[in-house]
Amino acid sequence: MMSGGLINIVDLKTHFRDRRTGAEVKACDGVTVSIGEGEIVGLVGESGCGKSTLGRTIVGLERPTSGKIIFRGEDLLSLRGRRLAESRRQIQYIFQDPYSSLSTRQTIGQAIDEALVINGEKNAKARRKRTEELLAAVGLPTQIMDRYSREMSGGQRQRVCIARALAANPKVLICDEPVSSLDVSIRAQIMNLFLQLRDEMGMACLLIAHDLAVVRQAAQRVYVMYLGRLMEIGESGALYGTPSHPYTQALLSAIPDTDPRQERARQRVLLNGDVPSPVNPPTGCRFRTRCPTAQAICETSPPAKVMGPDHIAACHFAGEVNLAPTQH
Repeated sequence: MMSGGLINIVDLKTHFRDRRTGAEVKACDGVTVSIGEGEIVGLVGESGCGKSTLGRTIVGLERPTSGKIIFRGEDLLSLRGRRLAESRRQIQYIFQDPYSSLSTRQTIGQAIDEALVINGEKNAKARRKRTEELLAAVGLPTQIMDRYSREMSGGQRQRVCIARALAANPKVLICDEPVSSLDVSIRAQIMNLFLQLRDEMGMACLLIAHDLAVVRQAAQRVYVMYLGRLMEIGESGALYGTPSHPYTQALLSAIPDTDPRQERARQRVLLNGDVPSPVNPPTGCRFRTRCPTAQAICETSPPAKVMGPDHIAACHFAGEVNLAPTQH
């Protein structure tokens, strides 16, 4: 899907060796993701499904076992030296916890100034002006430059982290659970900020989250991940409106309804057991051991079913069963 995107992750595998047992952990096991220029894409799944490993692999924090990361027509895994550094600079990572992402010993101005120095800006006056511009871009006043992170709220800290990432003039932001540690009232503001950055700067974003409700506000397309593999891919309207994979239906059923009466009457999908170990994942469909509709065919080969334009579900029975009718 979207093979002509700004960045294309192709059949990426990131496997680790368990330090205690020596067993191979298949954190990402053949994942293909495409992000277009100026597009916001969601990547969702339960904790431990491999989504953060994918994000960290894209920016070079983890070493892939195989696959390709094609950015602007070049495979980053084949680049070396300055060319690799220049390409990597255009893909920035925003960590989950804004409280630990900023040094308590630096002022906000110093934190952003340091990022500008690292990215080659030698003129102090130019750096200060650029710092003011970056703070304005994320909705923070200039006066905040002299404050320390410990004096700021979680939402303000995350905005600073975003401003610091923007210091490199990136084309892509990889955002790993960027609002999970924030109050619910602040989450919508940060998600709106990503929409603003897309509209004003043409920024592409990969929003990683464990909750489908989080990315719904901003993502144009969504990838649903489970145990190292993709279960469903689709445009937001199709995926939220007519989820085809049982796992996607289960995730959507967990989103609370704002209407108390509908919330009490709503049908939920309860999954049995825990996510299997990535050391020894199930054969065939990886979701089959927890799927309420699994049949014998699910044990044999990984399924894939085209549900419509840009909508694919890895299920032999995709679209045939709706475990939890969608509320509109």
